[in-house]
Amino acid sequence: MAMTMLRLDYQRNLSPHWAGLALLALALAALTMSVSYYLELNAKVASWEEKLALVDRGHGLQTAGRSGDREELAQEVERANEVLRQLTLPWEQLFRTVESAAGTEIALLALEPDVEKHVVKISGEAKDLAALLNYITRLEDEKVFGPVYLQNHHIQQQDPEKPVRFALLAAWRGTP
Repeated sequence: MAMTMLRLDYQRNLSPHWAGLALLALALAALTMSVSYYLELNAKVASWEEKLALVDRGHGLQTAGRSGDREELAQEVERANEVLRQLTLPWEQLFRTVESAAGTEIALLALEPDVEKHVVKISGEAKDLAALLNYITRLEDEKVFGPVYLQNHHIQQQDPEKPVRFALLAAWRGTP
């Protein structure tokens, strides 16, 4: 019986993965667009605040005498400030915390942050009820969140593994 030679190759192919590079380029483009939009909104807010200050001082604008125009300008400034508040929240920290606490037994399906109430609704699917309860405990242990409430859960009886579909409501500690 002839013995064949066995060749072992311990080196990996170090060629770049094109899908990963394309995803990186896409993420950088999205980041650049977000920063540009943020700077544009910031400039608009500064301009509107300057116009509002001129109106309040009673000179500089022709419409200073009409209260309807003042109210409209004040509403525009408030809307712009709300957009800025949402853009300046640490979304990355929030998403990273929710995902890292999930582990392998939790599949996240949706995140619905409510900026005004400082809560985030988390929808997902857990391997079993114990995994869901462990996830809630891990979220409450994070410094980002306060109490975490289980809004609803449902065991998927049609699935042979019987996963648990759930919705949680997690409160941000302080201002995130």
